[in-house]
Amino acid sequence: MIRKAIKSDIEKIKSHIEEFNLDSEDMDHEKFYVFEYGGIVAGFGRYKNYGNYCEIATIGVLKPFRNRGIGKTIVNQLIKSVPFEEIWLTTVIPDFFKKFGFKKSQNVPEELLQKTRRICEKFEKSEEFSVFMKLKKQT
Repeated sequence: MIRKAIKSDIEKIKSHIEEFNLDSEDMDHEKFYVFEYGGIVAGFGRYKNYGNYCEIATIGVLKPFRNRGIGKTIVNQLIKSVPFEEIWLTTVIPDFFKKFGFKKSQNVPEELLQKTRRICEKFEKSEEFSVFMKLKKQT
């Protein structure tokens, strides 16, 4: 079952966010969705509003629950929920997001570039593996 996150969900997923090297900036529970499976938060994701576009971010599925369509359900919910037509994401698994219509882009908004640099630096990862992708929602 997918649902809007509540405050207590954030504490449950924080360790997974760190484990998966995901964006932990601005952890507003109101922007998160969680996928609950048998009373357990099995997956999560959120969107971040940048003024005239959104980013879907911090998408993770706990290892025992992978390959069950949970990630796909979360991404579809996020795409449906974002309040803007233009959606961005940063990923190391671009083939997964191509299925939703995301396309690689070189014309990346500066705010997103800066955020990616901060997150990569935090986890001592190279940003060269980050792929920026964009989707225009069909209206």
